[in-house]
Amino acid sequence: MMFIPLEGDDLVYVGRTVAFVREGDETAIYMRDGSVMATGFTPRTLARRYRQFTSDARQGARKIRRGGTHS
Repeated sequence: MMFIPLEGDDLVYVGRTVAFVREGDETAIYMRDGSVMATGFTPRTLARRYRQFTSDARQGARKIRRGGTHS
């Protein structure tokens, strides 16, 4: 799983990205197809959100494998 949560329910697939460039108060996310997305998050915050998202997904997968979804 290689997604970064953005604002709201938006996600960006890391495999489509080329670069994250901070420009003023926005971060431009350059995509392989030439398109550009913008977010208010800094590249450092995006990295933290990616790590948290993948950690949460792994924990959820472990719960499902154990046969339950309750904490």
